[in-house]
Amino acid sequence: MMLTERCAALMFVCLAGCSVLCGCEYGASGAENSGAGLWLGIEPAKEDEFGKVTYADGIYLSQIVQEPVPDAYADDTKADRSGVTDDGLRYTLYQRHAEITGHEDSFALEELEIPAELDGLPVTRIADVTLTEGSVFDLDRNGAFYGCYTLRSVTVPDTVRDIGQYAFYGCKNLQEVTLPESVMEIGSHAFSVCSSLKELTVPSGIDKIGESAFSLTPWYDDLLYHRDLVIFNGRLYDAGRRCTGHITVPDYVVSVADYAFYSCEGLETVILPESVQSVGEYAFCDCPDLYAVLFLNPECEIPAEVTTLSNKQNNSSKDFFKGIIYGEENSTAQRFARKMNFSFESTANFFARMEAWKST
Repeated sequence: MMLTERCAALMFVCLAGCSVLCGCEYGASGAENSGAGLWLGIEPAKEDEFGKVTYADGIYLSQIVQEPVPDAYADDTKADRSGVTDDGLRYTLYQRHAEITGHEDSFALEELEIPAELDGLPVTRIADVTLTEGSVFDLDRNGAFYGCYTLRSVTVPDTVRDIGQYAFYGCKNLQEVTLPESVMEIGSHAFSVCSSLKELTVPSGIDKIGESAFSLTPWYDDLLYHRDLVIFNGRLYDAGRRCTGHITVPDYVVSVADYAFYSCEGLETVILPESVQSVGEYAFCDCPDLYAVLFLNPECEIPAEVTTLSNKQNNSSKDFFKGIIYGEENSTAQRFARKMNFSFESTANFFARMEAWKST
């Protein structure tokens, strides 16, 4: 199929299937389209169930994007003193709150309940694991719960707002994590390489999830193999293994995270609705079959890097994009295309091609 015909076909897919909030190429699941479902092949939630946990794997069927709760202790930065609990948890006390910072060599709990308070102060954070030399090979081995092999379950109290980077990295026997709705941020690699983790529910109002926060865990692998897109609270974080062909991002999604569609083979076209305010770094990098991206928000933030969107094949050393970027005239998409020397065409042309295709 010629590029012109393929782009027209894309628009037909967009309009004909606009009731589907997130659609891969029809036939991937063999299911009937449904106006309320986020993924083909998954029964949609009933209207009065929106906002409630529908599946134990942490997916929420809600079109309402919740605003993050501000950090009430962001200005409480002066450390008062540090200590160790009877269970071997290291902590730091500030003026108005406390943080869990690490563990002693003697720490050996299998079932851990993070304390809600220490010395009368609320525990609001599990701190980052320090990279002593700036490398993953030089992590503080006693930071947070890095590599705590004895852990099998963790319960986090509703005072905690942030879980730091690498906080539970490499806890190979950790099977279950209970996170409260108070958690707004989960740092990069926080639960990476927890090779037994099968039960976890992401808070419905989560604001930020860092890069590879759940990588190499059975829980997240299951999401990738059974979902077209992984979306939490209006943030699109990852493309599932079934994500091929023509993709229409749901019209409540507000951002596309870094690396969201990275190295997504078989992805051909993407329609980003007007609700999408930003696209992350490397969001569409190394997508060899991608030939069209439509930006319907004329003010969408796009990283001005050639690696944001490319057709580079695996093991290739040069990024390039031979497809077309579509958007409004004088939009950020047009400025991005000009700077990267990519082909650009207007949204009007996109619709015109669709109409021409339908009339033939």
